[in-house]
Amino acid sequence: MDDLDLRIRNHLYGSFVRNGTAALPAEAAAALSLEEGAVAESYRRLHDAHALVLELGETRIRMLNPFSAVETSYRVEADGRQWYGNCAWDALGILHALGTDGRVESSCPDCGEPLELEVVDGTLVRGAELVVHFVVPACNWWADIVST
Repeated sequence: MDDLDLRIRNHLYGSFVRNGTAALPAEAAAALSLEEGAVAESYRRLHDAHALVLELGETRIRMLNPFSAVETSYRVEADGRQWYGNCAWDALGILHALGTDGRVESSCPDCGEPLELEVVDGTLVRGAELVVHFVVPACNWWADIVST
């Protein structure tokens, strides 16, 4: 990852933290005083390096782990704001990355029962008895990261 890609990636993380979603290439280009085409190419390189996930055939971001740019069943609330995680693990990762207390609302994928996790001072205080099951082995996640 070169300096430009790192600069753009850092901007994208800031965008997620501030706005709950990722900047489009035109928005990132304007904010960083860059050409939109250069930003779009950077998004593609970052996608190819598994540093983010683009929507198929587009330069619109779907995932910037642990953040999801689309609504998922893993809603994260902290400091009066909300984000979406790609999975239960990523939802907890958002709270850790932000260094804040918060909660994750979801539902059991098996029975549909509502689930709530809560993190206080970096510790899972509600939901610690739950089990996260990864159907796809980690070594195969990138074969289809969106469905994983």
